[in-house]
Formats: sequence, structure tokens, C-alpha cells
Amino acid sequence: MKPGETAPEDAPAIMLPNLRHLRLLDVAISESSLTAAANKVHISQPAASQAVAKLSEVFGARLIERSGNNVTPTQEGDIVVKRARRALEHLRATGPGQKGRKPSDRALAGDMLVRYASTAQLRAISAFATSGSFAAAARKLGQAESSVQRACRDIERIVGQPLFEGGQRKRTLTGAGQRLAEQASLALNEITLAQAELRERAGVFDSHLVIGALPLARTQLVPRAVVKLLARHPAARIEIIDGAYDALVQQMRLGACDFIIGALRGADLAKGLEERALFKDSLCIVARAGHPLAAGKGKVKGSDLARFPWILPRRDAPARHVFERLSAQHGLEDPARGHVETGSLVVVRGLLMASDALTLISLSQIEYEYTQGLLVPLDFPLEDAHRVIGITSLRSALPNRLQRNFLGFLEESSARVTSHVTHRNAG
Repeated sequence: MKPGETAPEDAPAIMLPNLRHLRLLDVAISESSLTAAANKVHISQPAASQAVAKLSEVFGARLIERSGNNVTPTQEGDIVVKRARRALEHLRATGPGQKGRKPSDRALAGDMLVRYASTAQLRAISAFATSGSFAAAARKLGQAESSVQRACRDIERIVGQPLFEGGQRKRTLTGAGQRLAEQASLALNEITLAQAELRERAGVFDSHLVIGALPLARTQLVPRAVVKLLARHPAARIEIIDGAYDALVQQMRLGACDFIIGALRGADLAKGLEERALFKDSLCIVARAGHPLAAGKGKVKGSDLARFPWILPRRDAPARHVFERLSAQHGLEDPARGHVETGSLVVVRGLLMASDALTLISLSQIEYEYTQGLLVPLDFPLEDAHRVIGITSLRSALPNRLQRNFLGFLEESSARVTSHVTHRNAG
């Protein structure tokens, strides 16, 4: 390790290919000729042969078959070319660059990245975007901070526009910089997936799966699917992250999260995302056993709900919209009585058990406390209190086999959750 470098926190122990070599391979397969590809990429024939040999070394497989002047991909080559083309498409989607020049003369930033950027430079700006600072990015990559800064300055020169703003102590990405970092991250992710698919072809399922879990998915849905996945693929590396929905979406755009599991946004879904429904879940008003509203007989009235503090979902959560409609009908948000806002199920449980607070929640999220008689639903009918639970992913994503297997187990897990919910509601 060089002076000034630190041990990487999570830098992958994989070789990364040269982007120009990937472009060469793409053209060679499209043209069925390495000679034509060399001419198009502006390198010599011997250099082209060396580039393909280097790619074979990086990916650990022979990628092309040569017959005279013609080249065809091997089965492993098909995998690499498919992912390489997607990686290059992500970079080309970065957008225009070279500010200050006429649009007709202005090179696209994405084209410049494909031609001149290195994977090391892409990793630097991606690490900055996910970690928030040059120092944290350096720790993430196991490099000196000056090396990360230099790589990011090189990227700025390549695309011809500023990617960072702010003072030396508080540097942030510009809008163009954020967009580039996202596309760079997705491009690098395609390369990682190519290597994972090659290992899967050899029967090795050891890739890294990152699952963003929203509150309802954390208790049963995701854990059950993960248990099944690990039973089939014990070498798989699973990371489950939580947080606010918008934060998880940002992680997904940066290639740091594969799927978000939880309540879908429907009409409020952001651009570039897609949703897949698993089941419909119902909310109810819940309190501790022995709560004044749980002890009485007969239906609870809206005026009763206004007498107690509430534990509220985050403002971006679909359940919050249900509360706001309920509050508008029954005047629940009294300025003289404070409410707690949280997305933490642990905090919600603790507050409910220790106070007379109320909350809107699914019984699936408090199954243990409900079956043990610690928390109880109140007898108060709710209108339009359904949420669709499912999977959110990038529209451009192409899952590998491990990811597809997880999604299959998730569907099985959701069927079990649905049957439990139906049984409880019937009871």
C-alpha cells in the first residue's frame, strides 16, 4: 500500500476492464471483424488483439472465436458484450458537455467518457457520490485522497464542464455531476454483473445483492425471501439497508441498491423507475393493550382519536396520506399536542407500549406483538386505507440469475404474508 492510502472499506476484489477495450469488443462483434473494429477505434491490429487478450484475462474466459478475418463471440463473450453495451449506453446517456460552444460543435459528455475516461476515474466520482466527500471516497476505495481528487478533476476535463461546486471543505456535485455519477455507477455495475454472470455460469453464486427494505418489508417479507435464497445459494452476499424512500431511490440510482421492497408510489413514481405489485395490505389504528380506547366496548369515534397523541409515518410514506385524510375529517393534528414522526418500527413499538399514543400500521408489521396480545387494533373503520406492496427497481435494470431467484422467493414470501393478512382480517 502506498503512503497516504488507507485500507478499502468495501472496494471489490475484482479487475476492472479498460473502457476503450470494451468499446473495441462491442464494435468487433457488431462488425464481425477485429480489423474493422481496430480501424473504428483508431488503434493498430496488434493493439486490438492485445486488448481482446486483456479483456479475456480480466473476465477469466475466452470471449471471441476467430476464423480468418471474422470474429464471433463465445457464450462467455455474449455475456460480456451484452453487459458492455449496456455500460457504454449508460455513459452515453450522461448528456451534453463542453459548455460555451455551439450545440452543433459540442461533443456529448457521454461520448467523451466512452472515448477517454478510465474505470478508475468512474469509480472515483461514483465513490464520491455514494460517500459524500473526497476523504470518505478515498477510504472506500483504499486510495489517497489526492488520487481521488485528481481522478475527479480528470473527469471534469474530459466532459468539459464543472461537476463540483462549493468550498474546499464542503464540495458537492452539481446537477451535471450528479447525473454523471449516477450513469458512471450504473456502468460500473454492469461490469460487475458481467463478472457475476460468468461465475454463475460456472455454478458459483457469490455476488452481492443489496435490498432496500421499507418498514412493512423488514419484518417478514424480505427476511423470509432471504432465508430461502441463502438456502439455495449459501455463498451469496446479502446486504439489507433501510431508510427513507427517497434516500433508497438515490442509492438505487447510484447502483448501490438493487431493489426497494415496500409500499409502492403509483402515480407519484419518479422518472426512470418501475414498480411491480406483490399484494395489497390494509392499515388499521393500533394501540397498546389496556389503552383507554381498547378497553371500552363498541366502535371508537373520530372525536375519541383526537384526544391522544399520534406516531406518524414519514411524510413521503403512503400511510402518511391516509393519516392526513383521517386528520382532516376528525381534527387529529392539535397544535397543543405533539406528535412523533418516525420510520423506525422499533421506535413505533416502544412508544406504543410505553404511552397512550396511537398509530396507523399494518398488522403484518406487528405480528408478534399482536399475537401476544401486547398491541391491539382499534374498532374504527378506515376508508381507502389500502397500500400496494411490491418491488421498485430501475426501468433500465437487467437482473442476473441470483437477483431473479431472490425476486421469485419474494413472490413466494408475499403469498404467505397475504394469506396471513386475509386470515387475520377474516377473524
